[in-house]
Amino acid sequence: MRKFAIVTDSASDLNRAAIERFDIRVVPLHIVADGHDYRDGVDIQIDEYLDLLREVKELPQTSQPAPADFVETYRTLVDEGYTDILSIHIARELSSTIETPRFLAKQMPAGVRIEVIDSYSATVGQGAMVLEAAAIAEAGGTMDEAIERVLAIRDTAKIHFIPDNLSNLVKGGRATRAQHLATSILNVKVVIEVGERGCIEVAHKAKGLRNAIAFMVRQLTRRSQELGELTYYKLHTRSPKAIKMLEKPLETNELNGVCGGIATIGPCIATHVGEGAVGLLSYPSALHSPLLDGVDMFLKADI
Repeated sequence: MRKFAIVTDSASDLNRAAIERFDIRVVPLHIVADGHDYRDGVDIQIDEYLDLLREVKELPQTSQPAPADFVETYRTLVDEGYTDILSIHIARELSSTIETPRFLAKQMPAGVRIEVIDSYSATVGQGAMVLEAAAIAEAGGTMDEAIERVLAIRDTAKIHFIPDNLSNLVKGGRATRAQHLATSILNVKVVIEVGERGCIEVAHKAKGLRNAIAFMVRQLTRRSQELGELTYYKLHTRSPKAIKMLEKPLETNELNGVCGGIATIGPCIATHVGEGAVGLLSYPSALHSPLLDGVDMFLKADI
């Protein structure tokens, strides 16, 4: 048995194959759409959900996992013999999900240690931390080694993304109607940055998608020059046009980076960014485990 277990929530957007390969325990968030309560990744999958988003009249509501689901997950791990559990979750700035693990960690019996980490991120950023920790567990490392790696990634990882429009962010209270109206009329694309502690911030406004993508790639290139070689992932919500438009800018010789693949933003975060979003996650390659190379790591949608 490995020295420690890993728990996360479904906002990490991990592929089922990776979850099973590294024995990661995923507690699902909930989505209420048209009166139906769906467990993210259990009752509804990303392609089906993106179709649903096109049809619903009101923006679905996302909510944290049921506390009983966390209790059951931790109890099962303790029954399996684990005394060390690393629990990595969506940023507190984006969801109150982490509060239940924090509470339960203080209620564990003597001899059971649960360490709870706020990823200050979500989707592929959160998922990368979970997977890098899982790779350390797979290699026989300790939970303290995994915590050190996760915190190093958290301090250096960056997500930029471009929503197709701001409609869902407005409905969710993360952008104003004035911003939405202005960007729609003027064909302005907004580059969003997952900033300090997981806050959503506007990093740049550009005329058209191509210019917004060019800015996003310039930021990636600048980071690679400052931090050294980066591992990066393209992320999207069923946006083939935008994914294609990333290819040429990323071929620049000034970029010191290795692409880990294409990932799909999962249902909970897709609720807020909408269909047609595109982005980039990056973190130093020195923090990336070779055990993850070739692993189908994140969700994928048909594009």
